[in-house]
Amino acid sequence: MRINNHYARSAALIAIVAAACTDPKQTLLDAPINTIIDTSAASSAAGADALRIGALSRLRQITAGSGAGDSPWMFAGLITDEWKSSDTFSQRNETDQRQVQDNNANWTPIVRDLYRARTSAREAINALKTYAPTPTANLGQMYMVMATAELYIAEWICNGAPISEDPTPPQATNAEVYAVAAAHADSAVSLSGGTDAFSISVRNAAAVLKGRILIEQGKFTEAAAAVASVPTSFQLLATFSLTSGSNQIWSLNTSAKRWTVGDSFDVSGIIKNSLPFASAKDPRIPVTGTTLGTSPAGRGFDNSTNFIFTTLWARTDPTPIWSGIDARLIEAEAKLNASDFAGMMTILNALRTAPQNLGAINTTAMSTLGTPATKADAVNLFFREKAFWTYSRGQRLGDLRRLIRLYGRAQDGSDTFPAGTFFKGGTYGGDVNFPMTVDETNNPNYTKCIDRKA
Repeated sequence: MRINNHYARSAALIAIVAAACTDPKQTLLDAPINTIIDTSAASSAAGADALRIGALSRLRQITAGSGAGDSPWMFAGLITDEWKSSDTFSQRNETDQRQVQDNNANWTPIVRDLYRARTSAREAINALKTYAPTPTANLGQMYMVMATAELYIAEWICNGAPISEDPTPPQATNAEVYAVAAAHADSAVSLSGGTDAFSISVRNAAAVLKGRILIEQGKFTEAAAAVASVPTSFQLLATFSLTSGSNQIWSLNTSAKRWTVGDSFDVSGIIKNSLPFASAKDPRIPVTGTTLGTSPAGRGFDNSTNFIFTTLWARTDPTPIWSGIDARLIEAEAKLNASDFAGMMTILNALRTAPQNLGAINTTAMSTLGTPATKADAVNLFFREKAFWTYSRGQRLGDLRRLIRLYGRAQDGSDTFPAGTFFKGGTYGGDVNFPMTVDETNNPNYTKCIDRKA
């Protein structure tokens, strides 16, 4: 049987950057790949590698790319304060309002892509073990893809997401999914133990991923240890081109004007808990447009919302999936939880005072910040700094849920997520995560979310 292989143009989809590489933006694969493959070829080393490349394509689809429309990173940021809907689609508006229905037609394909990425990585692992067990870093890379998908399932979806992983029950809690992801991240690290540049790069990505999972589990000391060897300059990049696909953050913001950069206020007044991403004039989030008045960028797709776009990424600009900046932020959160506020600020100020690469731009040096006197102030400062360093890279929803789960914020998100009057009518809802999609009710082992808690 022959099938169309829509992964075929993924040769330049993912790039790995590490201090050890001669080319700071070395592409993972440079050889052209046929657009049609014979599925029987999967029973060979070449076929196993084709499955690996396909799984890498899925990784891009669950980050800044898209398998069926919206960038998953953006959608996860729409339920937080990162983005606002300047669209007419009810699916985006209800997500912005924190009232997401389980039949949301924009959320449904994102969930499918998360599970497809996990399945694709599993298929590649099985084939690689049989037909191409070396280099083992290829296997490590696939465990990294699988664990990334599992991390997003745990961070974004309610308790009770179905996941097939012995001994996990058919409907797993977020904590159980984190445990599965942690085990797969461990496999990624251990299988990438070589000293060549590729192995080092995969190991760095897996280490940052493991650190992120440990942070979500509240294992702060272990998280800091996991990322200690990752250089700040490291990046695992999702890359784009005019032929293989555009950066969807550019497509839906700058190009289509359906999403506008979030702010701490809008026409309804102050938005409780929201950060001023659009109005802060922060070099980490360069923007054009204003929230109030006559925006120089005009109006959004809905013809009424002031439009603001970020120049952080253009159409084919790469975006960091994992980076050394993430590693330093993990270490800073560990300091925060050890009440070492001075140590936390040493890390944060080191990032601020040296130009940092965010995949497409280099930030300008910023002034240092003073050390907060109380734990509450330190928490506020850390999560604000992290939000600006990781803007629209899929981390904000997990961070806000963690503020509830581990830092004692209100379960309804009223002191964490946007709250109060919604600018398109009504008030913000109480969602602090996404529901499992309605089509999962076809699964006899699934009923509904166990709960919607953070």
